[in-house]
Amino acid sequence: MTRPQAARARMFLAGVSTVAVLACNGVGAALPQTIQPPVSDEDAMQFSSRAERFYHLLEGLPLVATLTFDNRELHPFFQNPSSFADYYSALAMVARQNALRDRQVRSVVIREFHFLGPDQAVVEVVFTGKHERELRFWDIHLDRHDIWRRIDGIWLIVPEKL
Repeated sequence: MTRPQAARARMFLAGVSTVAVLACNGVGAALPQTIQPPVSDEDAMQFSSRAERFYHLLEGLPLVATLTFDNRELHPFFQNPSSFADYYSALAMVARQNALRDRQVRSVVIREFHFLGPDQAVVEVVFTGKHERELRFWDIHLDRHDIWRRIDGIWLIVPEKL
């Protein structure tokens, strides 16, 4: 486990602990009655590792290219080809609309992730690239939030439909 993974896991577990303490002290009366049990440390690390692996695979790839769409390393992160196509087309459309140079992401950073329950997580991620016009020398940042679900024991991205 890398240092950033461990830090994110500690942040998540600290947040879970805070909610548990507040609930035990009666402070969390406004919290929903159906609080999901937290995920274990092992599950959090497994999720973190899988999410980081996926987003790392997108770095340096041309997002609007058949080469990327046909990349077999990306497909196992989705339940079926249709889910992958939905995610890919939404990401490619954002890259085109934001004038990303060569439609390519230079870096992908997971800003944070949190669990909505034992089998669902949300990842806040930032894709960074250069503007297609070279005189606009600043970076473009594309913010996304991706929903992941554990299906049959495997964490998969569940994209929104266009």
